[in-house]
Amino acid sequence: MKDLQREILNQVASGKISAEEGAARLESLDSVEAPSPAALPASGQPATATAEVATRKVRVASVFGTAEIVGDPTVAYAVAEGPHNARQEGDTIVIEQGPLGENDHFSFSRSDRRSVIDSIDFGRRKIRVRMNPDLPLAIQVNGGSLRIEGVHGAITGEVLAGQCKISDFTSPLDLSVQAGNLSASGRLDRGASKVRCDMGNVTINLEKGSSVKVTAHSTMGKVSVDNGAAESTMIGQSGKEVMVGSGAGSLAIDCTMGNVRVSA
Repeated sequence: MKDLQREILNQVASGKISAEEGAARLESLDSVEAPSPAALPASGQPATATAEVATRKVRVASVFGTAEIVGDPTVAYAVAEGPHNARQEGDTIVIEQGPLGENDHFSFSRSDRRSVIDSIDFGRRKIRVRMNPDLPLAIQVNGGSLRIEGVHGAITGEVLAGQCKISDFTSPLDLSVQAGNLSASGRLDRGASKVRCDMGNVTINLEKGSSVKVTAHSTMGKVSVDNGAAESTMIGQSGKEVMVGSGAGSLAIDCTMGNVRVSA
């Protein structure tokens, strides 16, 4: 523990991390009962590996950029590449896209109109996270694009604005879409899953082997289930339920003004 504290203080003294972040890391050490000798990751490094024995969860936030999360069984916890900040909060590794800087913007002009348009260079704001596929994952997408592949632990999170694509999931989902697009493809055969769509488009593809009972509540939105019948079944306001397989698990959909489509 003292070696970790000394390393954090050295990083603050050398300017690698700010005093505020150093204080946060020292505080996180107190909440972890058995930390390993490895130092916590430094903010802004091109690659970050965390090796806390108490790690039980990974949280990734994509803000005005693109992010990719891939399940990798050779990784004990999580490794991130690209401009990001990483820290340990109790038993959770938190990886966030770095704050916007001057180099994240670009501009171009049209001489005939004498106009200059400023925008964000999303190509510069790209991170790639490799994580142990069995760990639970929490996500947040805010004005960005996120792709998740091969993560088999439970996935929770929200899409505030942007796009999220999930493939090869095998555990329950708990996702909320406020304004954006969500596409998920995988297998559900146990547990309770929830999908909330305030205003956006959600597509869920239940692959072979899925066993789930689908229920829905909609206000002004549309929820449809295509399970191989001649026509899709509309659920929500109708109060209908659709069984996929034997219905070992459950999928509850709450749709306000969006469009949700489930295929099996």
